[in-house]
Amino acid sequence: MKNGPEGGAERREFPRGSLIFREGDRGDTAYLVHRGTVRIFKTVAGRRVTLGLVRPFQVFGELALIDDSPRMAGALADEDVTCLLLPRAAIQAMLDQAPEGLQTLLLSMMATMRMMGDELATARAALIDADHSG
Repeated sequence: MKNGPEGGAERREFPRGSLIFREGDRGDTAYLVHRGTVRIFKTVAGRRVTLGLVRPFQVFGELALIDDSPRMAGALADEDVTCLLLPRAAIQAMLDQAPEGLQTLLLSMMATMRMMGDELATARAALIDADHSG
């Protein structure tokens, strides 16, 4: 891990194929992609199902910090990746400065995103099964 010119933000590099975090892990850090692509996936019936890709200047892993729930999905370095680490305290400081009521709105949105992630993974797994059986 290295400090960089981004105001002392901690940087971490993940080689291609590295597991950044697992579905169900406790989250204490969010990640801002600086370079590379990260694959977000859920495991359905023992198979990794991609939910999406995270590219430079996008953040991932923030849901677990906002709603204090386990990671809803896993994250895998799709290629060599460099991320800036956003610790829980930094995310909480942003939330503490938000207008009253915004945190309630965010928590509601997070619950919806988690539910949609589960449904998307299940639907994609069913489509893969249908393609392989037909």
